[in-house]
Amino acid sequence: MQTKKQNIHKVILEIARTEFLEKGFKDASMRTIAEKSNVGLSNIYNYFKNKDDIYIEVLSPLLNTFNKLLIEHNENENISLEIFKSEQYMQKQVAMFMNIIVQFRKELKLLLFQSYGSSLENFKDKFTDRHTDLGLKYIQKMKEKYPHINSNISNFFIHTMSSWWLSVMGEIVTHNELSNQDIEVFINEYMAFGTAGWEKLMQI
Repeated sequence: MQTKKQNIHKVILEIARTEFLEKGFKDASMRTIAEKSNVGLSNIYNYFKNKDDIYIEVLSPLLNTFNKLLIEHNENENISLEIFKSEQYMQKQVAMFMNIIVQFRKELKLLLFQSYGSSLENFKDKFTDRHTDLGLKYIQKMKEKYPHINSNISNFFIHTMSSWWLSVMGEIVTHNELSNQDIEVFINEYMAFGTAGWEKLMQI
């Protein structure tokens, strides 16, 4: 019985993912999801509380990836001036960026541009606020470890850079003509540009 319920749950998610990707959250139909899943509309609520609950679960792999990135942002290994010179660190960041794009290209477009009406419609603002807070703490930790660096960087600048990170993601996923190779070239350019900028600001 449990296996059957798990299978139905999985089918509903697969059908819902297609429906959300085609129509966005607002225009996606619970009735369509139920019909294509061969589950009665009333019965679907035995598996999910509402449409928003399904939407969050469809996007949970991407949301969990973002959350993991934020958790790791200020880890001790990243509080180092060496990262500005390390080719290995740079390639690790490029690979991380690429993995998100390749694995979640459609989901990113859905989350960033088609979440209106869901509990995730303000995801970008909430992510930016959290990323900004981490950025401010990062600068503080770097100053504690390296007193000679400049930490007099405005909160609004860090906020804007945090917002820009998701905007870059959004630009990539809305340009369907970009191949993975095109994206990788761009990300390397983006990382080189950002690294040089932070070095200049922090007077490293």
